[in-house]
Amino acid sequence: MLTMQPLIAPKSLLPALAGFALSILSVSGATVPNPVSGDLFLGFRASGGLGGSQAYIVKLGRDTDAVFTTSGNITSVGNVGNDLTAKYGANWKTRDDLYWGVFGVRGLSGIPTLYASRERNTISTPATAWNPLVFSERSSTGNRINSVLNGLNGYRASTATANSTVGTFQNNSTEGSSYNFQVATAGTTDFGSLSQWQSIEGTFAFGTSGTALDLFKLTGDGDVGTNPTTLFGTFTINDSGVIRFTLPTVTPVDVDTDGDGFLDSEEAVAGTSPTNGADFFKVQSVVFGPSETTVSFNSIASRTYKIYYSQDLSPGSWTLIATQTIGPYSDTDPVRRARPKGFYRVIVSNP
Repeated sequence: MLTMQPLIAPKSLLPALAGFALSILSVSGATVPNPVSGDLFLGFRASGGLGGSQAYIVKLGRDTDAVFTTSGNITSVGNVGNDLTAKYGANWKTRDDLYWGVFGVRGLSGIPTLYASRERNTISTPATAWNPLVFSERSSTGNRINSVLNGLNGYRASTATANSTVGTFQNNSTEGSSYNFQVATAGTTDFGSLSQWQSIEGTFAFGTSGTALDLFKLTGDGDVGTNPTTLFGTFTINDSGVIRFTLPTVTPVDVDTDGDGFLDSEEAVAGTSPTNGADFFKVQSVVFGPSETTVSFNSIASRTYKIYYSQDLSPGSWTLIATQTIGPYSDTDPVRRARPKGFYRVIVSNP
């Protein structure tokens, strides 16, 4: 994705029995650890059938934990396989109505960093990265993720399962704290419409060996998502429920072959030539006319162009005002046109 800115939670026996009862309550009432900024979570849910009324949420660890600096099995989560069997049946590993996805958020008090998985279409081919999001989109999505983690009836202070101190079963509901609500509500993408995440989940329709989740890290500069979305790593699971994390394969350093200031990978997104220094994505002009303001930019077929507006270029002020598949864009909004100044920015993506 590229962006251009033209401007600028008997009686003697009674004591012994009472003590025994307290012991039982202590074990069965254990709660999961409180989530912290940067934690990554794995969610399972069934769209129907056995276990269809509850989701299963497991804390995988913090994004900065050692477990994510090397490839290997994640052993700190307990026996996930036993929990999956207890909730979704022994055939959980081949159910086409059982889904799994990874998500997380860091830094809600500032500019949030988001984590979202995407299933590979084929095991050997990495999934397409999610498009970068502007500040308002990341903030809204981050707050929805935080609802699942810290909201009423969310992960915080919930009861741990018999097999995992970091796993919990959550009743499905229409509350924002429901994982199922956030990823399975018709008419919106996962964790709200602004995320643009069609689905962070994979399915076990082809067995555990037929699904892999690439986890992407979404960052940005506070105004618009100009920073590239990066691959954090890949998650797989075997028939015993053992989860494995694999670091990304190191890729060659990106280059700017034609020296026009845009990397070859960026030109591939925009559909411009990496070998022609005069061919790169840009806003060509902004013209204030009598009935509309025309924002012209070079466009090609099969690309999506998002037009953003800011009144004063202050942090977080960029607002999405239009999405189209061809240029130019004509702004006829009387409020924007009546202002003494305003700024436009255009982002191109390859869906």
